[in-house]
Amino acid sequence: MLRSAGAVVARVVMLGGVACTPSGSVPLGMSPAAASLATTPPNIVVLLADDLGIGELGAWGQREVATPHIDQLAREGVRFTEFRSSAAVCGPARCSFMTGYHNGRCRLDDNDNDYLRSADVTLAERLRGAGYATALVGKWGLSWETEPESWPQAQGFDVFFGYRDQVHAHNFYPEYLLDGTDSLRTRNVVPVPRGMGSGYATVRLDYAPDLLRARAFQFVRQQAAARTPFFLFWATNLPHIHNETSRTAPDGGYETPTLGPYATTSWSLPKRSYAAQIHRLDEDLGGLRRLLDSLGVAQHTMVVFLSDNGATFLRGPHDGASEVIGRWFNGTLGYRGFKGDLYDGGLRVPGIVHWPGVVTPGRTTSARVDFTDLHATLVEVAGQPAPTTVTGRSFLPLLTGRGIYTPRDVQVWYSPDRRQSAVLAGQWKAVWMLDTMRVFNLEQDPGEQTDVALREPLVAARLDSIRRAEDQRGTHPQRPAVPRR
Repeated sequence: MLRSAGAVVARVVMLGGVACTPSGSVPLGMSPAAASLATTPPNIVVLLADDLGIGELGAWGQREVATPHIDQLAREGVRFTEFRSSAAVCGPARCSFMTGYHNGRCRLDDNDNDYLRSADVTLAERLRGAGYATALVGKWGLSWETEPESWPQAQGFDVFFGYRDQVHAHNFYPEYLLDGTDSLRTRNVVPVPRGMGSGYATVRLDYAPDLLRARAFQFVRQQAAARTPFFLFWATNLPHIHNETSRTAPDGGYETPTLGPYATTSWSLPKRSYAAQIHRLDEDLGGLRRLLDSLGVAQHTMVVFLSDNGATFLRGPHDGASEVIGRWFNGTLGYRGFKGDLYDGGLRVPGIVHWPGVVTPGRTTSARVDFTDLHATLVEVAGQPAPTTVTGRSFLPLLTGRGIYTPRDVQVWYSPDRRQSAVLAGQWKAVWMLDTMRVFNLEQDPGEQTDVALREPLVAARLDSIRRAEDQRGTHPQRPAVPRR
């Protein structure tokens, strides 16, 4: 049902609990769950955290760092205990979310090693085609500076404010942010600017997450006033480390204007500043929900909260020299590995869907889904048939309680040059380091500690066959050097 922004949506009526069009038939390709929705699809907000560990939230058992707003969202929505990212690092995870393909098929299987093309159909394009105003605020990571077809506005976003490049997004006090295709200079002073917007600010006045928050709220206000359905992809860079600072400054690399409620704790400064970033992320979500309430659109807005991958592994001179950052607050929840690993510590992420009047509050589900499934789901939430050509499968029936949800049998992951790959099928998960294969029974061994490949040769052979069949990578282009702006 393609329509332009502001067009009247075709009315759906309920007949005996089954949603039908006025003629009595369900729209072609639309599931019963989608057809059962209200006449107007909801606004959609996806707040994607950056490197936030699953164990770093109160809703997942965290007690040292307070996350009251995220925890409330979980209590009032559905919490996914087996939501996995589609990659263990940010670029390919975002590629999978935008395109609906796992990273054996989407353009990127590593940060910055490829870019989206005009031929790619993104989630933003699908939702814009369904009549939504679309905005990306924050970190994109799917572009090359030299390739305008890969920029957010060429990939379905009406509004873009933030960072096109993931290296630029390391910088919390950047020299500039991108406002559409233009550069918006900040008041920060970066004496030695480097390529892609990196560099360390010595005069720090404009904190990027604050600027992103203001622009996200501006977009929401504008669409609420215009009564236009909207899709906001708020891809914050909280609580990612500022990599440039970590090499040069003694503050731990976590840049935040204040230490907030953690200023007086006995923790090291790096640990306090990291907790303060999580606090700031939680406050951003709280501010968003208050705004939606004040505008009268909260009851008609779906809010999805996620992280792009597992907890940070970093250990360095100023960043937890005696401990890995991801262990400070039990970020991996005891699962093996960290960001960058295809064990579950690198893949499991906190997943929450809040949808008033549709999702039963306080639910917890162990359904296995990933970013490609979220892509398909949001298309169907927008009133369109779920795409059948993507990897993901819509879990809308799981949210609405209408229709039958059948999860995918298999999930796969690949890293560049296939240094790592993984397959999850039923109770079995295989992880490869190059050609060394380990097999785990997740029902008996969720921590992926005991390799049973030799005891289960038929399982190992099946998983290896899946890995080979699903790997359809192409050759990545050579990235050109980009001069400083």
